[in-house]
Amino acid sequence: MLKMPERLTPESFLERHWQKKSLFMPAALGRVTPSISRNELGWLATLDDVESRLVFVDRSGAKTQYRTETGPFDVEYLQQLPKRDWTLLIHDVEKHLPAMRALFHQVPFIPDWRFDDLMVSFAAPGGGVGPHQDNYDVFLCQGTGIRNWRFTTDAVADDPEASSDLALLCEFASKEDYNCANGDVLYLPPDVAHWGTAKRACITYSIGMRAPQAADVAYSLNSTVSDAEAFYRDPDLTADEAQPGRISQRSTQRAINTLALPRDRQHDVASALGRFATEPKDWLRPDSPTPEETALLFDHAQKGGQLHVHGMSHIAFDDRNAYVNGNNTPLPSGASSLLARVCAQRTLSKPVLETIELAEMLVWMIQQGLFEVPENF
Repeated sequence: MLKMPERLTPESFLERHWQKKSLFMPAALGRVTPSISRNELGWLATLDDVESRLVFVDRSGAKTQYRTETGPFDVEYLQQLPKRDWTLLIHDVEKHLPAMRALFHQVPFIPDWRFDDLMVSFAAPGGGVGPHQDNYDVFLCQGTGIRNWRFTTDAVADDPEASSDLALLCEFASKEDYNCANGDVLYLPPDVAHWGTAKRACITYSIGMRAPQAADVAYSLNSTVSDAEAFYRDPDLTADEAQPGRISQRSTQRAINTLALPRDRQHDVASALGRFATEPKDWLRPDSPTPEETALLFDHAQKGGQLHVHGMSHIAFDDRNAYVNGNNTPLPSGASSLLARVCAQRTLSKPVLETIELAEMLVWMIQQGLFEVPENF
């Protein structure tokens, strides 16, 4: 877990900082492990199913412009990039390299349904994506090299001259200014303007959160809302809600309150929230196994074999439903402990299926593409 300054505990971090106030945490990680190299990031950027971007910094006197290119990229092109003023960003790294999910364990006091992705960037000296703000919480974990971060809670105007594919702010001065080295972590709540620039070639690991908009949930409910662009907020989050895979009742109530959703449809809101929390991006959705593969996986599990959660898959549950990859099924009696183990370990080992309902739930999870299908099956 992160080593937080000022004798902060997870409880006090949530009370004082979560969705309220930024926090710089020097040497919070010691060393970033697991880690990824520049060459590995470059390899990911050549793959068709990986979301990758290059952001170039064009400087002309006092004027700075940012421009982007989207991947996949040719190896030769990446090898010919200039020595400075560019950044390579790779999204959803933990889905392509499941071992990288271990970085999520650094913040175990945040419910895991709130995690969106691990974005990893390599920046040449002078590289960055420009001043901007996000609608979600982020933990910026510094790997090798040095990156300067400045941020402010002051209102910063949009940059009218920015490229249409980058939502940038005007450059700003800030009293909050840190040079982050290996192991330093910067936590930023939503809507805080920030601006990172590589002082030396560096790798940064960004743990980004998932927060539905009112429109996301209202669409699933076939309902309307007063502010479709409002984002889910949980500044009153408590550490006891961070149970593996569980979406708490408080989360549903927050969704109703912060997104102005129908108060007389609490169960429907809970289901919509669970489907949103586990919905994969279209190009990352695992393939559903064939009926034959489903039968083989179920038989393998029944005989005590392990099933490993697919790197692209999302799973969660609440008091009424299990959720896998944007779909849901009623939660049988006794299923919560089984699902909690799967969510915590990303593995199903020796399932105890004491009822037909539990066996049917396992078959349903297999059919949703939750588990890997071994090549030698």
